[in-house]
Amino acid sequence: MTSSSLEVEWQFSALDTRPVLRWLQSHPAPGYTVEPRGTQSLDDTYLDTPDWRIHRAGYTCRVRSRGDGAELTLKSMAEARDGIRTRREITAALPAPDADPKAAPGEAGEALRALCGRQPLAPLFRLVTTRQRFSLADADGTLGEIALDDTTIPVTDDEPVRLARVEVEVDAAALDRARPFVDALVAACSLGPAATSKFEAALVATGQRPPEPPSFGPETVEPSMTVGQVAYAVLRRQFRVFLLNEPGTRLGEDIEALHDMRVATRRLRAAMAVFRPFLTPRMLAFRDEFGQVARALGEVRDLDVQLERMAEWRASFPADRVHLLDGIEALLRKRRAAARRRMLQVLDSRRYERLCARFAAVLRAGPPRSFAPGRTPVLAVAPDLVERRYRKVRKLGDRIKKTSPPEAYHLLRIEAKKLRYALEFVGNGIYGKPALEFSARVTALQDLLGLHQDAYVAIDMLEELAASAGRKLEPGTLMAMGVLAERYRAHAEELRAKFPSVYRQLAGPEWKKLLRLMEAQRPASPQAAPAAAAGRS
Repeated sequence: MTSSSLEVEWQFSALDTRPVLRWLQSHPAPGYTVEPRGTQSLDDTYLDTPDWRIHRAGYTCRVRSRGDGAELTLKSMAEARDGIRTRREITAALPAPDADPKAAPGEAGEALRALCGRQPLAPLFRLVTTRQRFSLADADGTLGEIALDDTTIPVTDDEPVRLARVEVEVDAAALDRARPFVDALVAACSLGPAATSKFEAALVATGQRPPEPPSFGPETVEPSMTVGQVAYAVLRRQFRVFLLNEPGTRLGEDIEALHDMRVATRRLRAAMAVFRPFLTPRMLAFRDEFGQVARALGEVRDLDVQLERMAEWRASFPADRVHLLDGIEALLRKRRAAARRRMLQVLDSRRYERLCARFAAVLRAGPPRSFAPGRTPVLAVAPDLVERRYRKVRKLGDRIKKTSPPEAYHLLRIEAKKLRYALEFVGNGIYGKPALEFSARVTALQDLLGLHQDAYVAIDMLEELAASAGRKLEPGTLMAMGVLAERYRAHAEELRAKFPSVYRQLAGPEWKKLLRLMEAQRPASPQAAPAAAAGRS
């Protein structure tokens, strides 16, 4: 048996639960009914992978013994707001307490397998709780449950750590109805909000600490640095973002984690392209390896974008025809599920594991001092890195007409993205406000071209779906696909009409100001690295 629910509860710390028990038994809150529901003995083991993937994804993993069986629970972590914690809870039955949690059925097992990959699960700590339960109701019906928990955390054989907690769990729709009762409970029993969850308290009691976010060396970019040092700082920052978003990408609940991981992958590869003349062949070899990861992430992300648009599509259809989109959404979800399986195969592979380990080691080692091109002052080469990409954008952009094919706009978008990345990598930490101001102009162009490209990607996707699955779809759904494709074509035309005014901004005062600054700061002798950069990696 599996289930998924939203847990909404007040959590309070107590020195002793007995005064709370006496207060509940006296029925002191007018308008409310409190009924005992018995006492439970709970034996919980919390687990995670050696690299704390579950915790980094924002969840805890618990196996609760239940007689001859057990129950797996994945629960999201959340800060308390006004004393209330709202957390997602996914549960599944296990045949025995020592059963492999990764073999659990349903959503809980699927999520755990996606998170862990080939990593094993290991116990973090154990909680043993005596729970006294009470139902809470008012005149309109049941509100939820009150739990008095006396918990021990085995730390040593002689002296376990003890916690006393009072929890009031209610339906989200019943919060306002339950609040007067909770206020009376707090006042009468002198309760305070629990500053930490049981999980957090147990980590402290057992002397454990989740690992700090990964660090691979300096990430700050400064004008005094060599180009090799700047390149490594940029790569370190993007690789850290890449790894931080991996657990959320694996879990698949928040599509923004996948988006951020994909963007970090793009920036890693873009940085290697921007700094290519100043990086060793060993470093540049990583670009192709990250390309495989980028393709796997991109396939899922593209489908996420199309699924996000379903609400927009449905809102634009007459109510009596909205059902025609159901077949399209079903096909997209089926494809996304298959793409996610392929993505997880890539992330679970030994090749990916080796890639991350080797890349981390190279970043920590820093740019090799024996590689002469990397020792060039960044101020000597940054103007060329930016100007070269600017000229490419202008060369392609000047040729664009309203009647140009979509491919021409797409090629310009790619070059605009390269220019934006170059500005981001060498501009923000070196040239300050002028770089940011011009980067905003490039971003505006890239955003417009991105929407234009998205429209044609959607058209191609709809046409491909119709061709590959046409026989499985009812005629009305095929007609709906045609309507959507025409709407995207019309949107692309609107974007083309806006292109000239957005593109003209690239030749404006922001570019001229940045160009003057870059040339003014270019050193007369590019061979001599600044003394301030010596020894920095």
